[in-house]
Amino acid sequence: IKPHSQRVFTLANGATTARPVGDALFTYQGHQAASPVIFGQPKDSHLLGTVTLESLGFILDPLQRELRQLPMNLVAFR
Repeated sequence: IKPHSQRVFTLANGATTARPVGDALFTYQGHQAASPVIFGQPKDSHLLGTVTLESLGFILDPLQRELRQLPMNLVAFR
């Protein structure tokens, strides 16, 4: 995976930091989707975010602490 751009992110303490961004192809339980990835530095935390899970069609149930299928709605706008 190679970075294609750089973005500025806001940290929990309000500080900002710039990191390179690229795209990765993820596969989980037969589902495949592309999602952005942030290239961290050695002391940065690892995190699989909501964007990746939703791209794969899953959502985290915080009460049961498990992944569930995300209902995929197809809506037309006019």
